[in-house]
Amino acid sequence: WLKRFFSAKAPRHTVHLAGRQTPPGLCETMAPLRAALVFGLALLVGADTSCEGDAACAALQREAAEAEALELRQLRAKESSSEAEVLQARRQAAEAQLMSAEKQLAAVSQEESRLYEAAEGEEGSIRCGDVYCASGIGSHCCHGTLAGSHYAICCGSTGRCKRGLDGMALCTR
Repeated sequence: WLKRFFSAKAPRHTVHLAGRQTPPGLCETMAPLRAALVFGLALLVGADTSCEGDAACAALQREAAEAEALELRQLRAKESSSEAEVLQARRQAAEAQLMSAEKQLAAVSQEESRLYEAAEGEEGSIRCGDVYCASGIGSHCCHGTLAGSHYAICCGSTGRCKRGLDGMALCTR
């Protein structure tokens, strides 16, 4: 019955609605909509929807499958785009937290540097930019930049010199 229903050679019908006759071409112009509706209902109820030998039916099935595939691709692209936006926002927040933490660590490193500095000319002291690092306690020099200016600090024996994201000198453990 599907083949007969989808057939382009279906007889012209005159439908009476509320006492009025439909124009002669209306049924033919409604055929694609009717076909899509029946095909969709057949899929819902699990009816055999094979269209062997019927080109119009097969074309309708291909069109429906392509439309469904397109919708699925669009949905996946939207989800992927949404996921990328969420990840980008998380990355920006994490980078802001990292920058803030590095600024705090740089400030602490500069304050700790005073513990490992020596007076100019002190025996065994190591020149480190504008400061001198004390010898004999394992202190060492760490260079960095702050607002475009170079500076140096002294790190203790357990500290490792590291540069932060924007070039600040950090003593880490």
